Amino acid sequence: MTRDFPLYELSEEHQMLRETVRSLADDKIAPRAAETDESGEFPQAVYDAL
Repeated sequence: MTRDFPLYELSEEHQMLRETVRSLADDKIAPRAAETDESGEFPQAVYDAL
């Protein structure tokens, strides 16, 4: 974030959570997104990962 507005800076815990969720999305959701959109099926494996 920015040092100009420290009030809006994310805590270390929040930054770690963002990184973890982003990694999960990149690894589990993104690779199957197009397939899920085309099939219209519920992505149970992604749901289980979450």
